[in-house]
Amino acid sequence: MICTPAGAAISVGQNQEGQEEQDNARAGELMRNAIKARGGDAYLNIKEMTSRGEYTRYEKGASTLPVDFLDYIANPDKERTEFGKGGHRTILANSGETGWTYDAEAKLIKDQTEQQVKDYLQGARYDLDNLMKRGWKESGSKLVYLGRREAWKDTFSEAIRIDFSDGANVTIHFDRRTGLPMMVEFKRVGEDGPKNEQVRYYQWLDYNGVKFPKIQDSYRDGKQTSRVYYDTITFNTPIPARLFEKPSNPKEVK
Repeated sequence: MICTPAGAAISVGQNQEGQEEQDNARAGELMRNAIKARGGDAYLNIKEMTSRGEYTRYEKGASTLPVDFLDYIANPDKERTEFGKGGHRTILANSGETGWTYDAEAKLIKDQTEQQVKDYLQGARYDLDNLMKRGWKESGSKLVYLGRREAWKDTFSEAIRIDFSDGANVTIHFDRRTGLPMMVEFKRVGEDGPKNEQVRYYQWLDYNGVKFPKIQDSYRDGKQTSRVYYDTITFNTPIPARLFEKPSNPKEVK
């Protein structure tokens, strides 16, 4: 043990506190800069979003055939995603802590399982837009500056972590040149235990003054699980509430 004068110990403590304050300020600055880069108030004021594109699932590192999707989001807690068309269409719809599914081929509507709802809620919590608009200001949450990081091989970022009051956390990586998000990292708890999840964002394009990534790649424990490729995105076009409501029978599915 190395002894130091009491004054030196106080000085070290003060320096550490000062550095932590600077780091916390930098973490907040990175988040605010990213919001500004995405469109500022125009981005924050998005209440509804409709998008179309292709969804590709990966199995053992190899891509499967892409499927068309149509996605409706009504903030803060409603989403409906349709995959395929006509007799091969499937629907996943969620409102808060409830959800239902529709299988056109089987002509079957049913409630989502407890695990399906849990998966949706976890995904929604760590969704980039939710984190940027609400999550980082959630009561009891704390921003932690992580500094320069290797987001993935030979690709570097400036990163922060959001620590939530319930012990969960998420890391966001930012491009040091544009200020835009590059990747989100978090742990998802499923039936087979916790998994390390990553969502990477590419090709940020301007949609009426708002920046949105055209490609989103998801990884689990280091292996790619899916790719979402957006063809069209529209903001604040009214979405009928009935689209999120569970139909009483298959004939009522819109």
